[in-house]
Amino acid sequence: MRKLSILLFTVVVSGCLTAFLIWAERRPDAHYLSDLRSTIISKPAPAQARGNLLLIRPQLYPLDYQSPAHLRLKLAAALDNARQAGLLGPGTLVALPEHIGTWLLARGEKTEFYRALNRKEVRNWLLLGNPLLAVKALLMNLDAERLDEALLRMKAEQMTKDYQQLFSGLAREYQITLLAGSILLPEPHLKDGQLRSGNGPLRTLSLVFSPEGTIQGEPHYEPWPQQPGTTAPQRLSVGDMTYSVERDWRPGYPQSLLRLVDSDGSSPALFLRGKLGWPIGGAPREVLLTPQQIQQGSQAPGSHLLNIWIAPK
Repeated sequence: MRKLSILLFTVVVSGCLTAFLIWAERRPDAHYLSDLRSTIISKPAPAQARGNLLLIRPQLYPLDYQSPAHLRLKLAAALDNARQAGLLGPGTLVALPEHIGTWLLARGEKTEFYRALNRKEVRNWLLLGNPLLAVKALLMNLDAERLDEALLRMKAEQMTKDYQQLFSGLAREYQITLLAGSILLPEPHLKDGQLRSGNGPLRTLSLVFSPEGTIQGEPHYEPWPQQPGTTAPQRLSVGDMTYSVERDWRPGYPQSLLRLVDSDGSSPALFLRGKLGWPIGGAPREVLLTPQQIQQGSQAPGSHLLNIWIAPK
């Protein structure tokens, strides 16, 4: 009788565990509705211009990262608007904000993850939806911050592919030079023209893609978390124009400023809009990923496209 009870208990536990693993692996599609509106802020086109700088402040939310296709839809809608307005050409540099790629770690999570109201709920759904991560957290007694990093390392290989495919595809489709914004990865590097991750420390990487969709110039690396004054500005060229990209967290959020090296002026600050928190620990508490109390280029909803015409020399 005792052996029968043990056998029955084992069968029940095994059945429950199997059912949980099946549930954890299921990823039903969430109903995706996104605001694809965008507003262009630009002076009238001059009679002559060397080119233009187009800063995109996309309005993004967690569900925009359920799949790279969602994020592409949001960015393509903004680029479609810019193309219809005549803002995309051979002399155009399109720039995206810092850490637009870091949230790619949220790809393919359970629907409840994207509805989480705080970091505790986010971590709970990450553990429930990733049994291997949960086992690792249990065995290694990972704290909250190290749990976030373990998830990022677990997903890093897929993140590198998604980042390169998404942004190289947009650059090629719209025939633009694209400063793709940054992504946080463990030991990111290029190998045979492909973005790869390693097992080393976390670093922030930013790539530039040519109108052919290939990587242009050298990757730009920043330490994690960002440390002001430790990294030289990134440089990139479009035709005869060379830009310098300066990054800073000191305003209380990640921002980048673009300057023409032969000019004294700088662009408006480039940053993310919407409602995204840091998907991984390590950033100072006072630094928000998407600033809420800040002057915007427009009060209109959706993404904001700030265009700057570059005058002839």
